[in-house]
Amino acid sequence: MQVGRPNILWLIFLCASVALNHNHAQETTTVSFAIPSKGTGMDALIFHQDIDGVKIFGSDSTNSWQLYQKIGGEWTPRLSQIKLGSPNQLYGQYQDTDQTGAAIEFQWRREKPTPTDRIRIVDDGKSFHFKFRDSLLMSYRYQSMPVPEGVSQVYSRSGFVHPLRTLSGNLLSRIQPSDHYHHYGLWHPWTHTEYDGEEIDFWNLAKKQGTVRFNDVVSWTEGPLFSELTVIHDHIVHPGRGEQTVLKELLTYRIYTPSPSQNHYILDVIYHMNPATHQPLTIKEYRYEGFSLRGPVHWSDDNVNLLTSQGKNKSNGNATRAEWIKVTGPGDQSGTSTVVFMTHPANYNFPELIRIWPTGANGGKENVFINFNPTQDRDWVMKPGQTYTLQYRVIAGDRDFSADTLDKMWSLYTGRPGNE
Repeated sequence: MQVGRPNILWLIFLCASVALNHNHAQETTTVSFAIPSKGTGMDALIFHQDIDGVKIFGSDSTNSWQLYQKIGGEWTPRLSQIKLGSPNQLYGQYQDTDQTGAAIEFQWRREKPTPTDRIRIVDDGKSFHFKFRDSLLMSYRYQSMPVPEGVSQVYSRSGFVHPLRTLSGNLLSRIQPSDHYHHYGLWHPWTHTEYDGEEIDFWNLAKKQGTVRFNDVVSWTEGPLFSELTVIHDHIVHPGRGEQTVLKELLTYRIYTPSPSQNHYILDVIYHMNPATHQPLTIKEYRYEGFSLRGPVHWSDDNVNLLTSQGKNKSNGNATRAEWIKVTGPGDQSGTSTVVFMTHPANYNFPELIRIWPTGANGGKENVFINFNPTQDRDWVMKPGQTYTLQYRVIAGDRDFSADTLDKMWSLYTGRPGNE
């Protein structure tokens, strides 16, 4: 499944008004439109399009509309979802053709859609769990995680993803390993920063200079096409001793519903950062910080394959630029498992330099660590009153992916040619 925003070729509205009680009128609407093919031949691609031209009533929701695609001359139901906002947007799933630019026809009808499986979000009082059918895909931990016996409480923190799993249950993440107790699955603290003339490290918790903490839930939404959770994180200096929040982060996790034929799913992560005081926060140049994953315990030099968009591997990829990073290794439950990181052209210092643990790191064992680092070669000054955004895509699969496939998937995610 991919997400992209095609240019709409045409959009025609056919509307009929029906009188309801109390002289309130509701439009029964069919919206016909087409998008140009990307020429990939792939199924379960995603488009999204502004729909401010369509009248959306207060009582309307995703459950009021059904999307159809014309496939083989037949109107075939497809998953779709309305995201209300400014502007309102329609997200839809489609089957691409292998003819670039060919028109793919749709009808979007105001009618009750066909029931389908969806990503469920379950709150157990400690974590939000994203589940699909009988599979746990990921858990976002909002309560502070207890530390292993005998380990300092300074290593406890909240606001991270673990476990991250594939559809078949293969584990892709790890927290609190004995070699780095401050590693927390899928997480993204800053390591070398400066605030009010003082060096602050939000990554290495043992320094007691800073930490990142869950603050509040903004929203969570379950839908047929995707489910998402939005939370607030506080970046705190001097935790436990006159602590102060110096950076606010609005963080969204969105997982798209996989199609029946897929053996992977897509997680989009986007975070907006705002300085929380009248002082700027400078993210200083450093070799590791930002969007990161510590791989599972059973992945080591001798059983994984790491590849970047530029053809680099585990031995020579560190401190190089990349649009995507792929790690493939054995599943702890069965078969093969893969995790892919993709960066976005809107990110600071794109394409970011990457930090990976190279061949031989950590004695060659339990040593999968990948990181997109926008400040590996330069500082990033975050000024009060400004918003700074980073966005990434994570693909979790029970399969390997070729470089050509990942180039196409990155292009569909970003709207730009792959391997630029």
